[in-house]
Amino acid sequence: MLVSVVAIPLIFRDQFIAASDAVLAASGERPLAAAALIVAALTLDLFLPVPNGVTNTLAGAAFGFPLGTLVIWLGLMGASVAGYAVGRWAAAPLARRLLGADDLDRAHRFAERAGPVALILSRPVPILSELLIIAAGLAAMAFARFVIVMALANLGVAMLFAAIGAAAVERASSDLLMLGAVGLPLAAWLGWQGVDRWRAR
Repeated sequence: MLVSVVAIPLIFRDQFIAASDAVLAASGERPLAAAALIVAALTLDLFLPVPNGVTNTLAGAAFGFPLGTLVIWLGLMGASVAGYAVGRWAAAPLARRLLGADDLDRAHRFAERAGPVALILSRPVPILSELLIIAAGLAAMAFARFVIVMALANLGVAMLFAAIGAAAVERASSDLLMLGAVGLPLAAWLGWQGVDRWRAR
């Protein structure tokens, strides 16, 4: 988690800033291609160590708040549906191979207890959000219910990151970009760890 969410964006901070400039330029020249790239990256985040916070923040920076929210939401929904499909139809062995048996079993048990609430609260938390999406498929949560819950939860996350990215461009602030890329995902993960340890007492 620390490598994918924190270390990579911090080590490659200059490259991240340069990439944000490139995405901004591309969004002006070829907006559909840039949007498609961001949606694809967010969808593939389920299977690859793509820093979600980086991609979300870049979308807000490139497209502003309204369109950025839509682009991020589409990518998050793509990942959500793909994760549910892995859990529900690709069979448990494949899901365990992708994520690890221990982590998946733990997420599955939590999803069974908390259901939609767990899905909503986990959305900003790196790694856990992907685990619980797959666990929802494994637990055979009704697909319509799953889509409604994820649509609302993903909208909140999309609005938050789009607002930060848009504000970073408006104020020409690289610190705001890093807040979205690193600060929010790290804070969400640390908060979850605190809650998890408190529950374990």
